[in-house]
Amino acid sequence: MKKITKKTIKLCSIFVSLFIIEIGYVKAQTPINITNPISTSDFSKLVENFLLWALGVAGSLALLMLIAGGIIYTTSSGDEQKVATAKKMITWTLLGLILILASYSIIVVLDQILT
Repeated sequence: MKKITKKTIKLCSIFVSLFIIEIGYVKAQTPINITNPISTSDFSKLVENFLLWALGVAGSLALLMLIAGGIIYTTSSGDEQKVATAKKMITWTLLGLILILASYSIIVVLDQILT
């Protein structure tokens, strides 16, 4: 086994003393105030905010799918399979948008009824 030298003991004692000084410095700082990022403490309002956020994300994705279907339709160059794929994509995206709008209106109506 290696013999512990005076140099190693000095280095360890310096490290420990610096660590203790650092802990004292950290404890001397003022406390951190964390604000509530949710901005509500009511659970029903939290669920409503989450659902509205999810509908916003779904609407944005539906818009991107509608644009992608339009691009596929435009660049199909007369290929019947690509045209059929683009038409299906546009049709299902529009049906999804109708569902998203209906969901939003249901949430708004339920919120007005329940509050």
